Amino acid sequence: MESKFKICSIKLINSSCYNLDKNVDCTICRCNLNINSLNNKKLESIVVVGLCDHAFHLECITPWVKNNPHCPICSHKWLIKNKMN
Repeated sequence: MESKFKICSIKLINSSCYNLDKNVDCTICRCNLNINSLNNKKLESIVVVGLCDHAFHLECITPWVKNNPHCPICSHKWLIKNKMN
């Protein structure tokens, strides 16, 4: 059986959703971690998770750590466990 339609081109939209253990909002910019940071409207935000399992937008935590190398939530020394993008 022949199809009545032929797809000549298609545009797909992809999104990702993070299932995080502790926080779902970036406590620095107050935005949900599944959307872009207020500091980054043009590019998709990268989410980083610390050894303490708290997560932040990379562009939010980077300036914070320059002045205070501790997690803004629990005050443990900030070390990145992984990046999610």
